Amino acid sequence: MSDSKTAHEKISSLGARVTSQVEALADEAQPALNRMTHRVKDELHDLNESGKEALSDAKHKLEKEVNHVRVTTEHIIQHDPIRSVLIAAGTGAAVALAASWFLRSRSQ
Repeated sequence: MSDSKTAHEKISSLGARVTSQVEALADEAQPALNRMTHRVKDELHDLNESGKEALSDAKHKLEKEVNHVRVTTEHIIQHDPIRSVLIAAGTGAAVALAASWFLRSRSQ
């Protein structure tokens, strides 16, 4: 009976030592984990900021390009209205032809 108690005490003692070592390792690793967490957090913040800047730049470029197209279109319409009407009619006819072709091919 004392052998089993001794074995049980040995196992308990081993378990306590393992638990103590694991806790010590966790305490040792905690500062490194905290630094890594902060580094990842900072990188994500930087990535978020650069993404916002890129989106803002793209938005401004798109707005500038749309404004340029609008001004150019207005200029063409004001200075050559007959040509503009012909271009619009041709574009409408091309779209109508493409739509009828598409609808016809789907029905077959």
